[in-house]
Amino acid sequence: MAPRGTYRQIADEIRLQVQGGELPPGILLPSELALVERHGVSRGTVRSALTLLAEEGLIEVVPGHGRRVVGAVETSPTTAWQRIAAALKARLETGDFGPDEPLPSEADIVAEYGVSRNTARRAYRHLAETGAVVIRQGAGAYPALGSEASAEE
Repeated sequence: MAPRGTYRQIADEIRLQVQGGELPPGILLPSELALVERHGVSRGTVRSALTLLAEEGLIEVVPGHGRRVVGAVETSPTTAWQRIAAALKARLETGDFGPDEPLPSEADIVAEYGVSRNTARRAYRHLAETGAVVIRQGAGAYPALGSEASAEE
């Protein structure tokens, strides 16, 4: 059993690595298991340290990948749905679509990018969640009102 407060020591060590540039913005942290082995503690102790760092805004959880150091580094999209969402958002920002003009259908996205319908749907869901588009059931996705203004902010 680790002494009380060990998770804070682990968090301090990771924090120092981030501040010292050893763990630059955008990089994934070692896995929970690697940290458990390195520090000789339980997974719960490691999770407490990582939770503390996430609450401080120093790291973030990337579903399916792990935890990443937060920072000003612009990370490029890594998944197909992220690339599609980024491409559509860029087209929205340049004004390729009028306010009442639908974006390409899911079927068009599937054909253009060679992805599954779920991948196209995930890209549109992300754009809707970030306020870039509005999904009208049965009609498609449309630019959100004021999306040009939110893109400039």
